[in-house]
Amino acid sequence: MINELYTLSKALTEANIEPYQWHQRYKPIPNIRANAPCICITLSDGKVSKISMLDAKFGTILRKYGSNQGSFPCMNLAALYRITDDTIKKNIAGIMSHPEKLDATMLKELKNWCTENNWSKTFRGKYKVSMDKAAELRKIASQYIPLQMLITEVEAYKDPDVLCADLENVIWQMLERRENVQAALTLLFYPGKPKEDVEKDFGNLSVALESTSLVKFGIPAISERFVTGMNQCLLNVEAAQQPSTKMDTIDAFGIPFMADKDPMPSVKLAGGFDATIRTMFKEQRCQTRYGRIESGSYPISPEVRGKLQAALGWIGDRERADRTWTKSDQNEILFVYPMAVPDHSISYTSPFKRVRNGAIQFTTQAKQFTQQLRKARKPGTDKHAAGIQIFVLHKIDKARTKVVYTRQTDPDELERASEAWTLGCTNLPRFPFGAPEVPYPLDIADTLNCLWKQNGEFVTNRFKPVSQYHGMELLMEPAMSVCSDLHLLAENAVTLSTYLGHLSVTKNWRHQRWNDAKNMLALLGLFLYRSDIRKDDYMDNLPYLYGQLLKAADELHALYCNVVRNSDYPKQFAGGSLFLSASEMPIRTLTVLSQRIMPYYTWAKSYRLQGIQIEGQESWRAGWLYHLCEDIVVKIERNWTVQTRLNEEEKAQMFIGYLAAFPKSEKNEIKIEEDTVNEQ
Repeated sequence: MINELYTLSKALTEANIEPYQWHQRYKPIPNIRANAPCICITLSDGKVSKISMLDAKFGTILRKYGSNQGSFPCMNLAALYRITDDTIKKNIAGIMSHPEKLDATMLKELKNWCTENNWSKTFRGKYKVSMDKAAELRKIASQYIPLQMLITEVEAYKDPDVLCADLENVIWQMLERRENVQAALTLLFYPGKPKEDVEKDFGNLSVALESTSLVKFGIPAISERFVTGMNQCLLNVEAAQQPSTKMDTIDAFGIPFMADKDPMPSVKLAGGFDATIRTMFKEQRCQTRYGRIESGSYPISPEVRGKLQAALGWIGDRERADRTWTKSDQNEILFVYPMAVPDHSISYTSPFKRVRNGAIQFTTQAKQFTQQLRKARKPGTDKHAAGIQIFVLHKIDKARTKVVYTRQTDPDELERASEAWTLGCTNLPRFPFGAPEVPYPLDIADTLNCLWKQNGEFVTNRFKPVSQYHGMELLMEPAMSVCSDLHLLAENAVTLSTYLGHLSVTKNWRHQRWNDAKNMLALLGLFLYRSDIRKDDYMDNLPYLYGQLLKAADELHALYCNVVRNSDYPKQFAGGSLFLSASEMPIRTLTVLSQRIMPYYTWAKSYRLQGIQIEGQESWRAGWLYHLCEDIVVKIERNWTVQTRLNEEEKAQMFIGYLAAFPKSEKNEIKIEEDTVNEQ
């Protein structure tokens, strides 16, 4: 990620854009959620005056100086008392949900539950670290008056017992007044785990400190103004402490600096997770071979670190969502940016993932994007982008992130790749249920990861063998092998074929499974195209014709059911029931098919001459299907080869043929299929 961000930082500099830089040790607080609240403790004249719940919006504003072991002015506290009884836990939750029911009797019960002190020795050690951070800030940020005012307010609370007593006193006053009951009970009780060690099981409760004197001063501690002011003070102090002449090493970009052991900075991305620019754990033995451990394994000067952090914060900011970044998966973010002159009006992610509820198709979006890139900002000036940098960041676990895909491209290559993508996804015949749309690259993994049952239901959506960014690889690397993808999709197509065949014969075009079928067909067309198998060729091949024969058998069986059985359809029709065996043993299955279809074939031969015109029971259709089966069999005989089973490409062609419309020359059938779709 270092190289990608360094390129971005240069582009920002050339465009006179100065992204905001945060001090490395001044980090965002955790996101505020219903199950992870943040408590505001307001101080007045060195005493706790109010306790309340913070709004979730402050989770993107507030920061804390320090580490997970201790921080200030936001910190982790523990609730005052520990509860392990499940009945009591439910009662407390009920009071939180209905604070209006809190009466004197309940209040007395609450006091009776305050028996197990939750501020263990381990917690008090962490609390001391937080107070030490306040003392550290008093020295290094002495010029920032609002911070010094807040630190003065907490002087009396160096002793945790003093804070504990004050908090409990205020909590009971609030409960008696039924004021901020949820906040009061959250800080009063911790729902502990009975089997856990009491010393370690005290929980973490996010807390932000506020001061009435700061509110009167005009710079509340819980405000963006306070946060940015404190950050600037920390940056100024850090810059003043940098040695001006003494340098003992050179970083990866040739900049001399004084080596240190500080870890690389991290950034809280709007995409939903934190990303450290680079991590190398000292226990990884590969580092010892070269004598460079952790930050020394790839030295980066403080100056460049700040630029990289600022660049990542800029590109991953919330206001640039779906422009310079988009979330491709729960723990995966795609970043796209120009290598020169970033333009805020362009969505650089638009050709790769469909915008939520967006109606613009991929082909149109890709053309618009390349036109925007080529358009000059002003006559005689550079284009919007001569080069485009793409990279995908994936969160591996709680502590690590990794660049899983990176590529540098340009408008011409993007245009060629998009055109080839479109040609591949439209490498298909006509279908009675409508033409499949060209999918967006980041959406195809959803199709590849779908595992189906034969009844049209999902097997599971938890197993995902294909990563979301795989679509970027397929788009940008046309020579990439698609064997594994084709195998996965062909197997799913075979499994779902019988169910889709039944929907097709019964003309159930509104079923939601057709959307999934269209996505599968578009990818199958693409994979065949990548294997140099074009529709003009494969439509005359044996597998495609075999699929058409199975479809014709289904149609003939369905017509028989309409006329003879009063539209009482079986769960499987003659052709679809044999699709799986046909893909494995085509020769033997063809013999079985001829035996199964013979009764309907013989019936059609006599029924075709009766001149019946009742809708759904037309005798001319029996004659047409009778001759269609004969024509297809003749074509199959011309293309027949001795083989025991079909390969992946041939299975895909048979699936396409099974769902495709019959040849255009059959005008009556075309009219019926088109009328059916229009009626729906």
